[in-house]
Amino acid sequence: MIETWAYDKQRRVGRDGRRWHFARRDFVDETLDYDERPFEIYFRDDERRVFGVLRFERKKENPFRDYETLTNKLMNDAEYREPLLDPDTRRVWKKSWK
Repeated sequence: MIETWAYDKQRRVGRDGRRWHFARRDFVDETLDYDERPFEIYFRDDERRVFGVLRFERKKENPFRDYETLTNKLMNDAEYREPLLDPDTRRVWKKSWK
């Protein structure tokens, strides 16, 4: 299985004015249909105080319409975001995506 990483370069700001960063990790397995492949969305705030990850075992399990809806939910819904927080994901942000 191959993994690919992509950093979201779009400037994203939540309703509270806080800036957020997102990176996507896709797992590519040619033996699986596209909708059956796992993926992860890593997120952090600009101050590097909040780190987390949202995992889906299969793309088709994503309940959100699109990527914009997903990022808005992560930025603006602290209750939704709380169980996804994972300080250990801090190491992911040391990658160079630029």
